[in-house]
Amino acid sequence: MGACISGGVDKEKAARSRALDKKIYRETRALNEEVKILLLGPGESGKSTVFKQMKIIQKSGGFTQDELKQYRFIVFGNCITQMKVLVAAGEKLEIPLAESQNIEVAKRVASLPPGGGSWSAEVGSDIQQLWADSGIQEVYGHRDRDFQLNDSAKYFFDEIDRFKNADYVPTQDDVLRARVRSTGIEEAEFEFENLCFRMLDVGGQRSERRKWIHCFDCVTAVLFCAAISEYDQVLREDESANRMKESLLLFDEVVNSPWFENTAFILFLNKLDLFKEKIKRVPLKNCFPEYTGPAGEEEPARNYIFELFQAKRQVNKTPIFAHFTVAIDTKNIDSVFGAVRSSLMQEVLDTFTYA
Repeated sequence: MGACISGGVDKEKAARSRALDKKIYRETRALNEEVKILLLGPGESGKSTVFKQMKIIQKSGGFTQDELKQYRFIVFGNCITQMKVLVAAGEKLEIPLAESQNIEVAKRVASLPPGGGSWSAEVGSDIQQLWADSGIQEVYGHRDRDFQLNDSAKYFFDEIDRFKNADYVPTQDDVLRARVRSTGIEEAEFEFENLCFRMLDVGGQRSERRKWIHCFDCVTAVLFCAAISEYDQVLREDESANRMKESLLLFDEVVNSPWFENTAFILFLNKLDLFKEKIKRVPLKNCFPEYTGPAGEEEPARNYIFELFQAKRQVNKTPIFAHFTVAIDTKNIDSVFGAVRSSLMQEVLDTFTYA
């Protein structure tokens, strides 16, 4: 009798051992397989910011001092170009400057070439002085509705004092908000505790999308970014096209593409912070008349937008891992991407069977 019990225990141990061997085999094979994440979405949806965040939140991540310094002139250029936009918009909207002495200041800023090459402490002071003018503040209130302005403009104008210092070195927050139009394909490898992957970021403007096809082969997952705060805005390249509707059309094309028939999809509904502020003053119904939810309430409105994206899936059966995100918030992206990694790792593991 004792021998029978011993034999049963041995069989259980052997079964557990085989199961463990199988698990180790699958995990080892999956980890040795290249994981490729394709970062897609329309222009200004936050794709490049997510790409920067991967560099920050990865194992031993962050920017070196030399890398941070490379963003100096990008930050300077953002300050100059965005104040030039406000000055030009003020003239077009016929909103006068409140302080007469700022007329000459505005002319000086308007005459500056785009980019950061003309930056000086004096230029910084001019921008600071204009930003304090109530006329420019009134113009700023017309952004999105009457003209295009970078989301990060206010952040940079508020931080001008730092930028005027001769020894200024951009911070991580500055880098995350610094905007450079994405062209071509940017690629990098990132290492996390339980997953290493290669990520490709491609330009989202219409003129850049013809290059996407070159990245479609052997993709493990597509990370699609859409800015939910842009439901009332138009494209920079086509002012007759609503940005949210463009995002939905683009997502429809990608999620139902035969290229991605067996590909996991991660959907980042981004810029939730801006959405929370905007939904209080710009009803969603203004742009989506079929919306019947309560005006000014964030949760029903954002859930409605999520359902619009979810409804686009027609062909592929792989899951969509959807998250509301704030791409400039490192803690938010770290938390969200932790969940994404777990889901993605399981998807990778499920593609392998014990040989």
